Amino acid sequence: MKKLISILMALVMAFTLCVPAFAADDDYYYDTGYEGNPVIVVRGIDFAGLTYADGTKALQVNGGQLVSLLFKAFWSSLTLQGEETIADGIFEVAKGIFEPISLNSEGNSTNGVSMVQYPGPVSDYPELLYSLTDGAEPGIVKTAVEKYGPQNTYFFTYDWRKTPQQLAEELNSYVVMAKENSGKDKVNIICASMGCMVTTAYLHYYGSDSVESCVYLSGAHNGTYVCGDALNGRIVFESQVLVDFLNYSAGDNIMLKLFFSVFKALGAVDFITFVINDTVQTSFDRANDVMLRDTLGTMCGLWALCPDADFESGVENIFGGHEADYPVLMEKLEETKRFVFSTQETLTSAMENGTKISFVSNYNQPLIPIYERASVNGDSVLETELTSNFATVADFGKTLSNEYLEGKDRALVSNDRVVDASTAWFVENTWYVKNAPHVAADYGTEFSDFTFALLESPVQPTVDTFPEYPRFMATDAELNLTAN
Repeated sequence: MKKLISILMALVMAFTLCVPAFAADDDYYYDTGYEGNPVIVVRGIDFAGLTYADGTKALQVNGGQLVSLLFKAFWSSLTLQGEETIADGIFEVAKGIFEPISLNSEGNSTNGVSMVQYPGPVSDYPELLYSLTDGAEPGIVKTAVEKYGPQNTYFFTYDWRKTPQQLAEELNSYVVMAKENSGKDKVNIICASMGCMVTTAYLHYYGSDSVESCVYLSGAHNGTYVCGDALNGRIVFESQVLVDFLNYSAGDNIMLKLFFSVFKALGAVDFITFVINDTVQTSFDRANDVMLRDTLGTMCGLWALCPDADFESGVENIFGGHEADYPVLMEKLEETKRFVFSTQETLTSAMENGTKISFVSNYNQPLIPIYERASVNGDSVLETELTSNFATVADFGKTLSNEYLEGKDRALVSNDRVVDASTAWFVENTWYVKNAPHVAADYGTEFSDFTFALLESPVQPTVDTFPEYPRFMATDAELNLTAN
């Protein structure tokens, strides 16, 4: 009898636990009545999605590796060991982290690593549906599923190591599939971070006839200075930039900020950055031979994130004197260069062809302090100057000078005197959001409402289209928007 009662109780508990799952299923699969274009969310760079054939994550950075890197750098500052010995130890650890995802001289994976992808509407992937979080790209997909239904929502992930031409071909297959599934002639796209570069590559190689509306969020379509500096050997730790970054990261922790200030005042930050800079700057060639050239240098997707002015010098810096060893890769890099240099023309052509494109650029967050231009303003990941299509932006923590602003149209300058929108390529189609982090359109936030308002606008949206969403805005911690 006790066994029977136990079995019955177990069945009741199992059924009870299943009810939320069934309810969630109903919530996700209800008919929204949406009859518009299918929506494709093109995500940013994804390190965790790279896996071996058995599903094991290929890029796994464990605490031991990080501790090893930090210990080697710290120990070198105390013992002043030979620079080559110090550098080799650090580079070997770094190579061990990235070697699993390395490519060969022809740009193909050496370890059979590929990206987790979803070649169909979200409705085909229940595991994706029920794993969607509220933040960044998954949050955008979650909102799209709620608004348009999972059968009309697509989540495009990609192997970011590939050439922009290959990525454009894959995105084109998604566009064709979504059109066929829906019976529509066009799609709408929300792209984020590196996904903006991939979307621009699609527009470059396949045109914009199939895209009705597109929103660029924190876009890397003009590359990123961290990539340009790194490929050119400009890895620099500047003490004040480092302290600014640490203070910002500390948030409201007054004691931690005080500690950083004392640490700086005692000269410890200056000493550590001096030792690291001296080691890195005198060891770049060694780093290139040990791990950069054959581990990261073969990834054309990273080269597509190199700004125009840094591309050719970067290729010379990484491959100079070794070009003959990489004939296939050199051809791919030449095509990648042609694409990188075409961004403005591609976007302008798409908009003239009737595709509605909007750009959202965030600022007032410091960037990771490891490269020469890290003092510029950004969204914690990308530089605002680049995500905004070259607005003029004061460095982090600073404002534009009175001399610069003299004679400027103040309607195109943010009230905090940080951004001058007049120099951007698409002045009337670019929004600037102060304090917003990278890819900030989290599910259930006003920032998300703003993003989808841009996507759904029946006409090309401008900064005057929505009174509640002016050119310059600011966010709070909950991503509510106010005029700035």
